[in-house]
Amino acid sequence: MTDRYLIVGLGNPGRDYEKTRHNVGFWVIDELVTRHALVTPTKERKALVYDGNINGMRVIVAKPQTYMNLSGESVRALLDFYKIPLERFIVVHDDLDIPLGTLRLRKDGSAGGQNGIKNIILHTGTQSFARVRFGIGRPAGKMQARDYVLQAFSGDDAILSEQVTGKCADAIETWLKEGMEVAMTQFNGGIQAPKDPKPDLSQEIAIAQRAHELSPYDVKPLETLARLYKKNRQLDETIASHLKLAELYEKLDKRRQMLAEWDNAVKIRPSLVELQIKIAHENEAQDDPKRATQAWLRLAEHHSDTGNLDGAMRAVLEALRINPQHPRAQELRENLQKRITG
Repeated sequence: MTDRYLIVGLGNPGRDYEKTRHNVGFWVIDELVTRHALVTPTKERKALVYDGNINGMRVIVAKPQTYMNLSGESVRALLDFYKIPLERFIVVHDDLDIPLGTLRLRKDGSAGGQNGIKNIILHTGTQSFARVRFGIGRPAGKMQARDYVLQAFSGDDAILSEQVTGKCADAIETWLKEGMEVAMTQFNGGIQAPKDPKPDLSQEIAIAQRAHELSPYDVKPLETLARLYKKNRQLDETIASHLKLAELYEKLDKRRQMLAEWDNAVKIRPSLVELQIKIAHENEAQDDPKRATQAWLRLAEHHSDTGNLDGAMRAVLEALRINPQHPRAQELRENLQKRITG
């Protein structure tokens, strides 16, 4: 038995995921590391691990590197290696069923659809561990949840998410010092959102739409529409505008601009798999192996995070076909092989 505590934040490794909603658990770990000057991390038990003290309490602070859906592999290994009892363990994760700006601390409970928590329950064999649920809310309209969690916050939501990150760190500090009951009493609930009203862009959008109707081969109105839709958080319309721009640039034989618009659409919605494949092939056709490799790896990571391991491996092998020595592709292939073989 040990006197240490284990604090785990859930997320996905890699620069492509750093700012996404799914990675708020990592953000809270980073906040604690910064506040308490925890030591440079080591990579062990499939996690980045920081060792140190928070307000006089010995802690192990970790970010699993297994990707979200396999978080339990790392958590189980950390608990066993450091001999930490479950009552000294807490995990921070995103939660679609809680509005942005709201925290929920719990002593135990089901996964509630969160795949990282599902995997931790699978590997520990119990639901009896503490967690901090960082509300991110559900997407508006027809957007799929799996696309939504892999996007970054924007506008007022980005400001609010930073505030909630700080509150999560405060809540964990309170849990360490005073226990879960006190932390739940102090932090369960919402924090005030920014008061600036959402701008009414309907008139500007209508003008840009009319300009596009009058000059359908002019890129300027479409660029304006894409910008306004994004500002107004109308993501389906934003994507449609980028795709229309890509079609127009293709007709004008401006293929580099066409690729840029395809990229803009995919950044908003990674589930546009066929478009990601087109981007990779087009970059290769334009004799740009670096961008082609990046496109295949972006697709591989999307497939990996959504559980399509065969699709992820196919994309990785395409990346390695172009650049057999690419370190990120080699590492991803190795990780996928381990996951596929069990």
